[in-house]
Amino acid sequence: MEGDGIKVAAIILAAGASHRFGRPKQLLPWGKKTVLQHIIDVVLSSPIEQTIVVLGYRAEELQSSVKDSRVETVVNESWDEGMSSSVRAGLSAVRPEVEAALFVLADQPTLTSEIIAQIVRRYGETLSPIVVPTYKGKRGNPVLFARSLFAELSAQEGDVGGRLLIAKYKDEVEEVEIGTDAVLVDIDTMEDYLKMRLKSINSFIIDLDGVIYRGEEPIPGAKEFIALLRREGVPFLLLTNNSTHSPAQYMDKLARMGIEVEEEDIFTSAQAAALYLEGKAPEGAKAFVIGEEGLRIALKEKGYTFSEEGADFVVVGMDRRLTYEKLKIATLLIRGGAKFIGTNPDKTFPSEEGLIPGNGAILAALEAATGVAPVVIGKPKRIIFEMALARKGMERERTAVVGDRLDTDVLGGKEAGLTTILVLSGVTTRLDLESSSIEPDMVFEDLRHFQESWSKIKGGSYDEDCLHSR
Repeated sequence: MEGDGIKVAAIILAAGASHRFGRPKQLLPWGKKTVLQHIIDVVLSSPIEQTIVVLGYRAEELQSSVKDSRVETVVNESWDEGMSSSVRAGLSAVRPEVEAALFVLADQPTLTSEIIAQIVRRYGETLSPIVVPTYKGKRGNPVLFARSLFAELSAQEGDVGGRLLIAKYKDEVEEVEIGTDAVLVDIDTMEDYLKMRLKSINSFIIDLDGVIYRGEEPIPGAKEFIALLRREGVPFLLLTNNSTHSPAQYMDKLARMGIEVEEEDIFTSAQAAALYLEGKAPEGAKAFVIGEEGLRIALKEKGYTFSEEGADFVVVGMDRRLTYEKLKIATLLIRGGAKFIGTNPDKTFPSEEGLIPGNGAILAALEAATGVAPVVIGKPKRIIFEMALARKGMERERTAVVGDRLDTDVLGGKEAGLTTILVLSGVTTRLDLESSSIEPDMVFEDLRHFQESWSKIKGGSYDEDCLHSR
């Protein structure tokens, strides 16, 4: 640690085969990064002098995910002989001036730079030959070994890591109590990975139609879930592709269902379209609008005027009073050079009567008539998710999108690097899920079932049935 004159190397062990996953688990997504790159970034942001990654199985593939030039990689050609071979390979790359090595597992994505700092700090204070983190008395990882033990570590054989030396020098082991179970949890199975993703979530982007309500009817568990988030101070944003209402109107609608939110908790595709235009056109630019009150309010608030003649933009949202005349005017304007903007691509819309035509159907008609594809702002486009994250100051790696549509909520969330949670209370059915190439991270029947699982995992109860993953 530079400030205290202590120099510690981090050796990230990433050579294993991950046979139970069918691919290297180090390449599983963690936000917009892989698990391995996330761990590397955690190490690089901690008080470490040298960072070494030990690769083995499918080393070339893993190597391509190591993006930082400050990282040194070592390939362990004997990775299948067990962890001791990776320990040996890592130690062979440690610089002479380094005083200790911290062995970091590449499958502990909830590890933080502060945990590493605590371990390194304790070593600097005690100069103990072994420093082990603990949580509620249980020992975990990463473990630090002083240079005086490097020769003994290198002489070990098989899949033992540092366990034998910890037992041999048990009276000299220094324990550091950590306030999180991150030092105990690693990814052994896909179930572990999903639970880890679920436990790391501390903010939400939540769809409305099909998730919170269906038409004028609240979906079971929605009221209780929103109340929980408000009570616990968990950041959330209700993000809807439906441009027909303003946030104030949505707030009133939710209040009639007994769901209390603030206007700032709601963000619509109409608002997103208006924000997008703000960067593309001067205030006062003319727009021809196909859409309802929510879209007109959002555009008017940004200073745009409405016109059927000479419009610079044609902005199209859901319109339940759509006429042939509106389609004709929009077609002529687009053919005349007006920019074609769509609030969202949803082809259908869930109502109490069933699925009815959505804005995507209107966009399809105009595209067929003009040969011009619209610029779509709403889900699944990444731009609206970026706006949502910025609006609430949410951390990408710890935010989940909860939605009922694979082609908008889940697809868009995945492309934005968010954890994706599908609920089956709206458009998507289990049959749709099985036949789709779009895979959510987790699947639940509705918000009530999600809340039960999330609460159990946050409370440390790892029930095997709490995840309904694909």
